[in-house]
Amino acid sequence: MAILATILGSSQPRRLLGRPEARERVASRLPWVLGFMGLWAGFIFIRLIHLQIVEHKRYQIRAEHQHTVEVPIPPVRGELLDRRGESLAISLKSESLFCTPQTFYPDYKVEKGEERSWGNPDVKAANEVAVKLAGILDIPKRVILERLLTKKPFVWIERQLGPSKATAVRALEDESLGLLPESSRHYPRGSLACQILGFTNIDGKGQLGIEQAYDEELSGVQGTLIAPRDAKGHLLILQENYAKVPVNGMSMQLTIDATIQHIVEDALEEGVRLSHPQTAYAVVVDPNTGEILAMAGTPTFNPNHILPAKFMNRPMSDLNPAERAELKAEQERQKFARKVHPVEDAYEPGSTMKIFTAAIALEERKVHLGEKIDCGPGRWNFGNNITVTDTHHHGVLTFEEILTQSSNIGAAKLGLRVDPADHYRYLRAFGFGESSGLNFPGETSGRLIAPDRWSFPTQITFSYGYGLSTSPLQILMAGCAVANGGKLMRPYMVKDIYNDQGKLLKETKPLLRKQVISEETSALMREVLKGVITSGTGKKAKLEGVDAIGKTGTARKLINGQYDLHRHYASFMGFFPADKPQYGMIFMLDDPQGDVTGGDVAAPLFKKIGDAIWRYRQNSSSVDQTPDLKLSLRDWPSSESDEAVVHVERGRVPELKGLALKTAIQRIVMSGGIPEVEGRPNGNMATRVVSQSPEPGVALDAKRVVKISVGGQ
Repeated sequence: MAILATILGSSQPRRLLGRPEARERVASRLPWVLGFMGLWAGFIFIRLIHLQIVEHKRYQIRAEHQHTVEVPIPPVRGELLDRRGESLAISLKSESLFCTPQTFYPDYKVEKGEERSWGNPDVKAANEVAVKLAGILDIPKRVILERLLTKKPFVWIERQLGPSKATAVRALEDESLGLLPESSRHYPRGSLACQILGFTNIDGKGQLGIEQAYDEELSGVQGTLIAPRDAKGHLLILQENYAKVPVNGMSMQLTIDATIQHIVEDALEEGVRLSHPQTAYAVVVDPNTGEILAMAGTPTFNPNHILPAKFMNRPMSDLNPAERAELKAEQERQKFARKVHPVEDAYEPGSTMKIFTAAIALEERKVHLGEKIDCGPGRWNFGNNITVTDTHHHGVLTFEEILTQSSNIGAAKLGLRVDPADHYRYLRAFGFGESSGLNFPGETSGRLIAPDRWSFPTQITFSYGYGLSTSPLQILMAGCAVANGGKLMRPYMVKDIYNDQGKLLKETKPLLRKQVISEETSALMREVLKGVITSGTGKKAKLEGVDAIGKTGTARKLINGQYDLHRHYASFMGFFPADKPQYGMIFMLDDPQGDVTGGDVAAPLFKKIGDAIWRYRQNSSSVDQTPDLKLSLRDWPSSESDEAVVHVERGRVPELKGLALKTAIQRIVMSGGIPEVEGRPNGNMATRVVSQSPEPGVALDAKRVVKISVGGQ
């Protein structure tokens, strides 16, 4: 009992096997556990802060790359219209085929940062898709396969498909492919005004003419569409999911009159057929405003078909030697055809320069009407072995006859009466040696050297058009200043600029660059220049029903530093009506064969154009109209449920006779063809179709041209 009492009464429990009790162990370890948990929680908290704040953007971008793709959405390019509202360049709705190559890479993933890991492709799956597409797109399977396996998030397979191709692709129901709406550039009048309008590449970038000069205004601002990706990597195109909404381009009404342009191009074709020059070109302007009504050169090209179809979508490696040679020749021809000769070519003008020599002498009171000047027996030796010659022995000529008979000797003697500094000052005032102000791509300023660099014969040769160079447009604008009361106007081709809702944004006003000569001198020159056509070298330029004034020009070409007696520029510059000119024109042939004088080959073509323009003016009862831009062709609906397509069968030429021009163009586009308008619309889109080719019901291949001829309402 003593032992039990001792045990029960003991205040200190016995330690078993020398180990601490459980509570003691917990108490001793608890601070360490809590400390470790606190450190872990702190680490997690700091990591969360780092992820949510410091690296938030990086992980957000990474997630977006894994689950979405940014798809570029091009805007609708602005329309180009002539001065009466006829469409010259439009953007039509089309669809473009794309793929997301990561679909064919099973191990594709976005690594740390923005780096992508592609892994090995599923070539078999990609090859199956390529085989299907090759039969639809007329593109070699090898080329399509390369595009499908390109290591980029988004790849175009083919842009701007025709309706039949787009329908065939959609019928495949292949989830690796997608179609996006785009717009394709089209020129309803084919090659008409091709060098003025220019064209665009597949990305809608202007490559020539107005399309290039005003590319920024016409092209608009590209948008971006965020396309979600599903679990299999396929894109889900939601049209409302724009990261950046595209802004459509501005539309422009040009000063060009499509009917006058057509008249000019017909005359150029005739000039080439009759005289076989290297090229022929012409410009028509309003002398009082500087508005360019027509401008053209030969050869031309069709901006709807930059290359033959056989070369489209084919890499150079697929072409045989003969095809490569053919392609190279076509590219060279296209390069020459795209040159805008009236503004890019610099030439020595020859006899047309005598107009300005005479006007300067009159303005400076160095000569008077009726004054007689001895032009000798056709040769004038002016010291230092300088000899000026005429084609005929004129003897004594009056001031007026020097121009009507185009005497080099008479012009040289007039020029020498003017102080060299004044002579140069007037030539600069007429615009020689500087840009015309048109601001057209490739425009030349010509060449006019200052008096301190003149040699002994410089002023003499200047007087009849040698020793300086000018573009056809420059000399025409200078001629307008002689004819319109002495005012040098700035030429321009863009009349008005609108936004895509039809609101006027900018209006171009005529700009007076300089008053060069007095109205009195201008009136005297008009009287003198009437004689060039009535009794002088320009008799073949006489117009029907209206008097005209003008001057012939025949200038030898400088070849390897020597003037070639058998190669010439032949030209005629004229204005009508004579007393108050409303049309100014220059017609030029570069190196015509056979008869080479301006009076023989250029003057008759001035007459052809002038007569046609005057008839057009007299017969036209319509006035210039502001185009209805809100009813632009590009805004027409294109879905298969729209009223516009109900009676149009894809792949078949529709019935077009009797339809309004705008409706006919729409139906051609909806059927899968490309419209090409022949004839002369009367200035509005209500003009009726009188004939068509091919006939209704004919099978219509993708992008086949359907020609329609138009007449009155």
